[in-house]
Amino acid sequence: MSVTRRIAFGAAASWFSRGVTILLGLVLMPVLFRYLPKEELGVWLLLGQSWAAMGILDLGFGITLTRRIALAKGKSGGDPNAPLTPETLREIADLTECGRRIYHAMSAGVFVVSWAAGFFYLRNLQLHDISHFTVWLAWTILCASQACAVWATVWTCLLQGVGYIGWDALVASFITTLTLTAQIIVVLCGGGLIALATVATVGALAQRWLIRWLARVRRPELFSLRGRWNGQVLRGIPSLAFRAWFTAVGTILVQNTDSFFIASIKGAEQIPAFRAAFLIVLNLHMLAGVFASSSAVFVSHLWQAGQIGEVQRIVQRNLRLGLSIMLCGGAAILMAGETLFDIWLGPSNYVGWAIVAVFVVTFVLEQQTFIISTGCRATEDEAFAGVMMTGGILKLLFAFFFTRRFGLVGLACATLVAQLLTAHWFVLYRGLRRLQFEFNRYVVSVLIPCTLVFVVACGVSFFAAALANSFSGWFKLGATSVSAGLVLLAALWFLVLDANQRDRFLVFVNLRALGAAHPLE
Repeated sequence: MSVTRRIAFGAAASWFSRGVTILLGLVLMPVLFRYLPKEELGVWLLLGQSWAAMGILDLGFGITLTRRIALAKGKSGGDPNAPLTPETLREIADLTECGRRIYHAMSAGVFVVSWAAGFFYLRNLQLHDISHFTVWLAWTILCASQACAVWATVWTCLLQGVGYIGWDALVASFITTLTLTAQIIVVLCGGGLIALATVATVGALAQRWLIRWLARVRRPELFSLRGRWNGQVLRGIPSLAFRAWFTAVGTILVQNTDSFFIASIKGAEQIPAFRAAFLIVLNLHMLAGVFASSSAVFVSHLWQAGQIGEVQRIVQRNLRLGLSIMLCGGAAILMAGETLFDIWLGPSNYVGWAIVAVFVVTFVLEQQTFIISTGCRATEDEAFAGVMMTGGILKLLFAFFFTRRFGLVGLACATLVAQLLTAHWFVLYRGLRRLQFEFNRYVVSVLIPCTLVFVVACGVSFFAAALANSFSGWFKLGATSVSAGLVLLAALWFLVLDANQRDRFLVFVNLRALGAAHPLE
């Protein structure tokens, strides 16, 4: 399978995994509401939020280990199907063994820290219908589930690092489906907190076993050598992991603190409309960035193999693709306006066109920043921790003053201004230099074409919305979405697919007879 197809597969698997999780969550929630007592349901929802701590306690080690394995794989060549040299096999075996030992210790740490945090919080809960012992036991089982998930991370790093992107997402989808289905059955049969937590732990253990089995089946040669603790292959990893963790913390400060300012300055009743507009643009940003995420390990392979031109081609394609999705989706959101939020959330939940426009601009620039920084970081250049933390701190300062002075528009602008002063310009400057991607080439091949895409998408969507004004809200929303979608398809055709890919597509749909002369990969 070629690099392009592996990236497309990884992106599709990520989309599928998220869709399955969302769908099954929507099915599980009404079952819980109907069959669990209100107090027990509230405790379960409280305990269920504990998964967020696991991502923080990883301390950036997972992404760094995956990248090191990918760089080791790149020593055998940029082709993902290339056989691994003895040097590569030894290095990957040692990295895996070191990662396995570190994650064993880390899983114990996650269990202890999570359980201790629960001790200080849960003991103050005022419970009437369920005992503290039941809550403590369920929490202990969930902490074990977290520890099992961390324990399995090394096999995910191995699978991704050698180029099997998306398989871990499919495994997670399969296990999540079984786990949530089992939890639904358990609740229908009268089970409570302990049974729900036990099912989650069994699912975590099954996922660990399945990912390890998949890694062994796909690349059995990786298990032919027994790795050893090797300080040489770990050189530099702690500092890189810490910087990766700092980068993630800065991102959290930028994107996940708005509600605190709204609640303290404007009142909690102002949060839902603002958060809904933020989330719809954020989700578009996350979907658009899947291709860049799926490309990271292949960029590492190619960079290590010295194929800089291929790295630049992938980053350029990711920029055109991610920005086209963001710009066309943003145009549809802007032109649909209040109609979108009335249909989705009901009347009086639209935060206003100005705030949505600021969100769209912010996340278009965030998409550019994410794609370039992901490509740059795949070359083991963790250069963005300081600027991201600075952006996070500036966001907090600006949010405090702007919200008091300009209200919710000021809060939205606080994020944009903080990022413009820090990450948005620095990542563009540093990333393009690192990837040896000339700025003039960026302007001609990315900036100008994507700007034209946005102008056309806005114009077509505005025209469609104006024509549909006299019809129902659903018709207006559909007209703007379809219009922007058609512009996106045209952008993908002309900006993302190359001539050979377009020819192969035309052969596939039998649109021209001469296309049979072009070979299919």
